[in-house]
Amino acid sequence: MRQWTQQLDSSGNDYCNSITSDSSGNVYVTGQTNGSLDGNTNAGGYDFFIVKYNSSGVKQWTKQLGTSGNDYGHDITSDSSGNIYVTGETYGSLDGNTNAGSHDLFVVKYISLGTKRWTKQLRSSSGDRGYSITSDSSGNVYVAGVTSGDLDGNTNAGDSDLIVVKYDPDGNKQ
Repeated sequence: MRQWTQQLDSSGNDYCNSITSDSSGNVYVTGQTNGSLDGNTNAGGYDFFIVKYNSSGVKQWTKQLGTSGNDYGHDITSDSSGNIYVTGETYGSLDGNTNAGSHDLFVVKYISLGTKRWTKQLRSSSGDRGYSITSDSSGNVYVAGVTSGDLDGNTNAGDSDLIVVKYDPDGNKQ
């Protein structure tokens, strides 16, 4: 039996890519929009978003983050402390980070109230994308994705190489 249904929309195109829940039953959704969601302003192209619903389906907050280029939220996860992490790709520079290629992998951490804690961009001279994200019981975050460039002393062996990146709870790359 269906418990609840919610629809989120803007005047543009809105796409959902991933959903997760936390230990309190809250639900978090990420994706991208080329519109403006719930009073947020589109920065240009597609922006990624996070929406939080409580266990009854009542929307708690919506966050939209982007650059003048396209920004895609590919995956979302929560940790045991209720923090939320999103990974994806950006064609710009998020929160003071520098874009080094055509598109960079990003990770953003939010607390459950919707306050952003940190934003990290992983970049090579070519394209980088974060496709999957998870956390462990110590609050470390792991991102899996692809790169077409050289990262952290590793040499690209072909067109697209698999990458796995670990960040500690403060956003320091391990």
